[in-house]
Amino acid sequence: MKTIVLAGSGHANLEIIKSLTPRLSKSHHFILISPDQHTFYSGMIPRLIMGDLKISDLTIDSAQYAQKKGVEYIEDSVSAIDVHNSNIILGSGQKIKFDILSLNIGAKPSLISSDDDKNTVYLKPLNRFVEKWLEIESLFDSGRAPLFVVVGGGAAAVEVASALQERLNRKQNNLGRVQLVASSSRLCVSYTERISRAIAHDLKKLGVIIQFNEMVTHINSNHINLAIGKKLEFDKIFVATPSSVSQLGEFFSVDAFLQFAPKIFASGDCATQVNDPQPPKSGVIAVQQGRYLAKAISATLNNRIPPEFKASNRQINILLTGKRSGRLVYGNASVEGYLPLILKKIIDNRYIEDFI
Repeated sequence: MKTIVLAGSGHANLEIIKSLTPRLSKSHHFILISPDQHTFYSGMIPRLIMGDLKISDLTIDSAQYAQKKGVEYIEDSVSAIDVHNSNIILGSGQKIKFDILSLNIGAKPSLISSDDDKNTVYLKPLNRFVEKWLEIESLFDSGRAPLFVVVGGGAAAVEVASALQERLNRKQNNLGRVQLVASSSRLCVSYTERISRAIAHDLKKLGVIIQFNEMVTHINSNHINLAIGKKLEFDKIFVATPSSVSQLGEFFSVDAFLQFAPKIFASGDCATQVNDPQPPKSGVIAVQQGRYLAKAISATLNNRIPPEFKASNRQINILLTGKRSGRLVYGNASVEGYLPLILKKIIDNRYIEDFI
C-alpha cells in the first residue's frame, strides 16, 4: 500500500479525488491536507459579485467530499517539503512520509504597498476574499455611491470590474463607478488584439472606465495617484494581478510530466511549467492538469511512465459581461451575447454538482 498525499484542495487535487474508484482508495492510502475544509469555485466569483449567487452556491465541502471518496482529511497547512526523505512537514510540526505527492497549494498575491489595508481587497486567496465579501456587499445597499477601483488587465480583473459595474447598474446607482487600471496597453493580452478591443468595448458599454498603461506601485488612504497626474479615489480597491510566489515562497518549476522531483507533482497557481509555450494559469488549465494527474498517479502506482501533459490549445473561456451576457473566446474566435452566459451557467452548475 502506497501513501499518496494531496497537499491543497485546489481544482487539480479535487479532480484527482473525483477520479478515485473505491478499489483504488482501498488499495492505497490517500491523504488530503488543507487548512480549509471548504473550497470556493473561482469560476462563480463574478456571479457572486454581481449578486446572482450566495456564498453557499459556490462552496465545495472538500473535506467531506474527500472522506466520502475514501480519502483521509487533515486540517493543516504545508510548511516545508523534505524531498530527499519524501516527507511533507505541516504547520503543526507533523511529518508525513509519502510515496507520491501532489502539490496544489495556490499562490500568494503580488502585494502592493498600501496605506489603506482595510479597503485593499485581493481576489486571491479566494477564502480571504469571500470572508471580506459580506462587508463589501453592504456598500451596494448603503445609499451611498460607492467608488471601486480594480487593478489588473487579465480575465479575472475584467470579470470583477464587469460584475461590480453590473451590480451598480442594477441598483440604478449612476453616481457609483468602477475604474479598471491596467499596466498593459490592452486587456487580456493572451488573446488577439481584436478580441482585446472587443472586451474593452464590453466594459465601456457597461460603464466601466479603463485606464491603460498605469502601474500601481502604492495605494494611498482612499486614493491612488496615476501617472497622468490624476488622483483616483475609491471606497474599495480590488487587486486582481498575477501571483508572485506559491504559498511556500516559490513557484515549483515542473517538467512535461508536471513533476519538479521524482514522484512529486505540482499544479495550478503554485507551479510553472518549463516547457514552451507556457500554459496560462487558469481554472480551466488547473482542471485539465487534475484530470491528467489522476492518470499519471495511477500510472506511477503501476510502475508505468505516464504520457506528457499537454494543455489543450483551444479552450472555451467565457467572460461575464453583464447580467444577461457573456463573451465566449475560443482560439481566435469570439462571440458575445446571452447564449455564452447560459453555457457558462451550465458549465459552472455541473462542476459544483460533481462534488455533492
